[in-house]
Amino acid sequence: MTRISLLALLAVLASGCGEKPPVEEPITPAVPVAGQPDIPYPPELFNRRIQGEVMLYLVVDTSGAVVRDSTRIATSSGEAAFDAAALQAAQSLRFTPAHQGTTPVMAPIQVPIRFTLPDSLLSPKDSSR
Repeated sequence: MTRISLLALLAVLASGCGEKPPVEEPITPAVPVAGQPDIPYPPELFNRRIQGEVMLYLVVDTSGAVVRDSTRIATSSGEAAFDAAALQAAQSLRFTPAHQGTTPVMAPIQVPIRFTLPDSLLSPKDSSR
């Protein structure tokens, strides 16, 4: 290789080294779809007027469906019946999928599942829960 062609090759290689890697677009998280059916309230907890919240961790696929076997309890309600009801209902939840730019992507999400009683069933002392 001649000295001139070697310098030309080095110049080409050096110009490629200065390029910045493409910037990845941020991921917009998945969002629950409005109008989903209510999750059944465990009857024994309803009768005892107990409320609670379960935080679920799950993965949403590119169609907005929950990935099978991805659901876990992130934070327990402290009541096994609430936790079980939330886990059982998770597979039926639907979402607008996460997006990276305009492309739907699979992504994890944490979803609160709240079990709240109607105001008519709460006594004044219960309303602070």
